[in-house]
Formats: sequence, C-alpha cells, structure tokens
Amino acid sequence: MRIWNFLIILLALPTMGYGQSRKTLEARRLKIEKELAESQKILKSTQKEKNATLHQLNTISRIIEQREVLISNLNIEVVAAESEIQHQSRLLDTLMVHLQVEKSKLSKTVKKAYKTRKSGREVAFVFTSTNLKQALRRWKYLRKLSDYRRFQISQLNIQQTEVETALTKLNVIKSEKTSLLGTKEQEKQKLEVDKESKVQIVKTLSAKEDELQDKIRQKRKQMAKLDRAIKLAIAREIEAERKRQARNTQRTSTSSKSSGTTKSERSESSLTPESRALSNSFSSNRGGLPWPVDRGYISQRFGVHAHPEFKNITLENNGVDITTSSGSRAKAVFKGSVSAILSIPGQGEAVLVNHGEYFTVYSRLSSVTVTKGEQINTGTTIGQIMEDDDGKFVLQFQVWQGQDKQNPEGWLKSR
Repeated sequence: MRIWNFLIILLALPTMGYGQSRKTLEARRLKIEKELAESQKILKSTQKEKNATLHQLNTISRIIEQREVLISNLNIEVVAAESEIQHQSRLLDTLMVHLQVEKSKLSKTVKKAYKTRKSGREVAFVFTSTNLKQALRRWKYLRKLSDYRRFQISQLNIQQTEVETALTKLNVIKSEKTSLLGTKEQEKQKLEVDKESKVQIVKTLSAKEDELQDKIRQKRKQMAKLDRAIKLAIAREIEAERKRQARNTQRTSTSSKSSGTTKSERSESSLTPESRALSNSFSSNRGGLPWPVDRGYISQRFGVHAHPEFKNITLENNGVDITTSSGSRAKAVFKGSVSAILSIPGQGEAVLVNHGEYFTVYSRLSSVTVTKGEQINTGTTIGQIMEDDDGKFVLQFQVWQGQDKQNPEGWLKSR
C-alpha cells in the first residue's frame, strides 16, 4: 500500500509542476492579448483618417510583434499541455493498476469471508475455544477481519474517485490543448493579414516620403523650441535652488562661527537638504516609477535612430512617445513641485515638474490641471492628452537630471 502511494506521489509531482508552468504561461498570454487588443483599438481609431501615417505603420508593426510573441507563447503552452497530458496519462495508468489490484484483493477477502460464514466456520471458530479468554480473542480477531474488509471497501471507493478525477483532468487538459491549437491557427491567419496591411502602408508612405520628411523637420523645429524652453526653465530652477542653498549656507556659517564649526564640516551641495532628500528618493526609484498614463505603449524611443522601414528618415526624441487612447490623462510619476507650464505650437501644453536635481516633462497636452508652484504627489493628474492631426493621442514624456536628458525607459517600471 505504502509503495503504491509513494509511486503515485512521485508521478503526480511533475504534473503539479507543469500545472504551475501552464498557469504562468496562461497569465503571460492574457497579458499579451490585453496589450494586443489595446494596440488594435488605437490602430482602429487612427484608421478613420484616410491617409496612411507613420503612426499607423508604427502601430501595425507593434501589433505584428505582439502577435508573433503571442503565437510563440501559444506554442510553448501547447508543448506544456502535451507534457502534462503524458504525465497525467501515466498517473492514470498507475491509478488504474492500483485499483485493479485492490479490487482483486477485496474480491478474494469477500469470497473467503462468504465461504467461511456460509459453512458456519466463524461460529465454530469461536465456540470451539478451550476457554472464555480464547473465545474472546477469537471473536475480536473476527471483528478485526470484518473491519479490515470495510476499510478495503472505503479505500477502493477513494481510489475509484482518484481515477475518475484523474480521467476528468486528463480530458480537460486535452480539451485545452485543442483550444490552444485552434487559437494559434487563428492568430497565424491574423498575422498574415497584419503583414499584408503593413506592406500596403509602407507602399503608400513610400510614394510620399518627401512629405514625411517635411513633417519630421517641422516636428523637429517644434521639439527644438520645447527643448530650449525646458532648458531655460531648468536653468532658472537650478539658479533659484542655488540661491536658496546659499542663504542656508550663510545662516549655517553664522551659526558655525559661534559654535566653532569649521568650513569643511559644512555642506557644499547646491541643493537644500529638502531637495537633496527628494532627489535621493527619486533616484532610488529608478526602474520602478509608474507610467504617466493608465494605458499605452512606447511608440518612439529615446535618442536618434533610423526608421526601421525608411532608411532615409531619421527619428530623434528627447524622451519617449507614449501612444494611448482617446480621453487619456497624463499623471505625475513622482511627487514634486510644478516648475513651469509651457505652450509650444504643435506640441500643445507642457508641464515641467521638479524632483530636486531631477525633472520630468509631460508635453502634448490639450489642457493642464495643475498650476505653477503647486506641490503634487505621485499619480496627480497633470492634464489631458491632446489629439494630433493624425487622430492619435501621444504623450511626450521626458526625464532630466539637471541639464542632462535621461532615457525615460530606464526609469519606468516594466509592463
């Protein structure tokens, strides 16, 4: 009995592991499907415009990438399901063998008891005792045999239930595998449609590459204006902070002279203690800052890079473009104070938030819900994201350390 139970446990352990693995894969698939649905929603909203745009191309390219990842995940899920089916089948076979063995044992025990009882040997076994003590022992022995038969029956019922449960689970996994294969085939067909759509968009855009170049140059001019305005605002903040610290240092110096403290013992930082603490807190959250939008994805990355489809087009970004859906609002990624509210033609409103020596910028807003000098917290609504000429909603998000641009992707938590 113990050997059988030990063997069943050994066979069940890999199945438990595969089950956990499949749950992880399923959670990942659901996450990809959710992101894919959001991308498709955004693409559908921009397709209302008759003219093909670079944004449509970027979005369809992202959808293709997401669908390929989804298909890859489905492949792994199918393999995991097949492995679980094999393990579950072996467990079921073992349970069936165990059940048949126990049935055979019970059958022999019952037949023997029936023959003994029918022949009257049980009664004779007790009454042929030489004394009362022996008769009592023999009666107890017969009671134990009867209890053992009832125990065998109960164990047989348990094993029968285990077999039925294992068989049900096996059928469920087989059904799930069939469903996964069907979903995989559907996604492959959709992928081909998406790739064809991308080819058509590229073909349309290729015919008006000069026009695209003009739009990009115009956007660069707008971004350059925003860049200069941001640098000027940051410079003013740095200077104001320097003056505040200088006043603090002067007061500290006067106090130090009276207490005998040397100059080397005094802080030489250009930040006040409060700003230094805020900076350290912001810096310690690198890679863990919340996204400035509830839903969305990065449609253009930080820095200068060639367009993946048009080698003659160079893209440049001081931060990241986060494409989102209609009605989305920008939210502060960390506590701080509103340093400036800027208005740049073509880029809408922009808000600069001070986090000590760090700054975050939220631009392409149609309206702003904060005021200059306001103290805000993580998650505070900054403003409404505007709709551009192509019908898309894109937040331009930047991170600065002093006058140095940072790659925002390195600061935001992964999704």
